Amino acid sequence: MKPESKFWKEIKENTKYIHWTRFENRVAQGVPDCYGISAGISFWVELKVIRSNRIVLSPFQKAWNFSHSLHGGRNFIMAKALAPTLLYIFPGCTALSIGSIARLPPHHWVIDLVHDPHPWQQVAEILLHSPLPKPEAPGQQ
Repeated sequence: MKPESKFWKEIKENTKYIHWTRFENRVAQGVPDCYGISAGISFWVELKVIRSNRIVLSPFQKAWNFSHSLHGGRNFIMAKALAPTLLYIFPGCTALSIGSIARLPPHHWVIDLVHDPHPWQQVAEILLHSPLPKPEAPGQQ
C-alpha cells in the first residue's frame, strides 16, 4: 500500500464520526483528495506524505486551495512525515507559502500522533471548528 493510501486509511479509521469521500482526481487539477462533513460542517483536505523536509504542492493545488479560502471555504492541507509521528495541518489560505518544514507558514497546527492525548479528536476539532485566517487577495497586502 502506498504511503498516502496508508495515511488516508489512518484518517478514516480514527475519525469515524466524519463522513469522508476520497477523490482520485485526474479531471479537475488542484481539487483536494478528500471531502469531509460532520454536523453540517463541510471541508476539503489535501493529503501529503512528507518524504524529506518539504511539502510539495502543485501550482494547481496551491491555486485551488487559496481561491477556495478566498471565497470563504473550509479547506486544509494535512501532511504527515513517513518516520516521525507529527501531523501538520495548514489552512488552505496558506497554500501559496507552504514549502519547507523548516519555514512553516504562520497559521498551522502540529499534532503528535503518539504523545498527544486524543490526537484524532484534536484533528477533528481543527477541521470542523478552528477559526481560519482570512486570506488576502493578491495585490491587497
